[in-house]
Amino acid sequence: MTPRTEHLDKLAGEYVLGTLRGLPRARFERWLEQTPELQVHVLRWQNGLAPLDDLYLPIQPPAHVWQNIVRQLDGERDNVTNIKSHWLKRHGWIGAAALAAACLLLVLLPRTLVKPYASPSEVAVLAAQDNNMRWQVSLNPDSHALTLTPPRGLNIPSDRSLELWAIPKGGKPISLGIISNTALSAVSALGKPIIDGSLLAISLEPRGGSPTGQPTGKVLFTGSIQL
Repeated sequence: MTPRTEHLDKLAGEYVLGTLRGLPRARFERWLEQTPELQVHVLRWQNGLAPLDDLYLPIQPPAHVWQNIVRQLDGERDNVTNIKSHWLKRHGWIGAAALAAACLLLVLLPRTLVKPYASPSEVAVLAAQDNNMRWQVSLNPDSHALTLTPPRGLNIPSDRSLELWAIPKGGKPISLGIISNTALSAVSALGKPIIDGSLLAISLEPRGGSPTGQPTGKVLFTGSIQL
């Protein structure tokens, strides 16, 4: 693992675990939207920690917890009412308009500055015809990046590469790039025919990819995109 990869993986772990907060988290999410490599690390952490969810049972909080929350909200509502009345008495309609604008800014500003990160969702499973191996394919709706998770134990000759193809209905295969048989792969799908019902395929090509721009080797895995 290179120093850069190790750094990205560390940040992704802090993000998924929730220890990355405030402005650093906001900057990370903006970076995450535009960096497929970083999305791969986040997805790896999410998949790795997901089984832990099954180890814990939901707990009903005591009634007094909810009562305290309601009491605090009522107190904040009273404070807002008192502030509004005070402004109206001292500044009239001009003050009221300024106060309303300030409140609106406080509500809208966080939504404008920090766009929520859209988690990748599974859009396809690529299956082999002669064995039980499966690839999982996820799509990030913001960056249009595909993340592919290979099956375990998939071996290929050292002088061959796996190439991913998108095949639109009635069209020719379009290369999405070379993918790894041992690690997560992220490929850009921006401008490619990644639409509902299109076919994804993985072929075995000469090392470095097809020399013709079309599949030349055996097609090992196929699956339809389900958006």
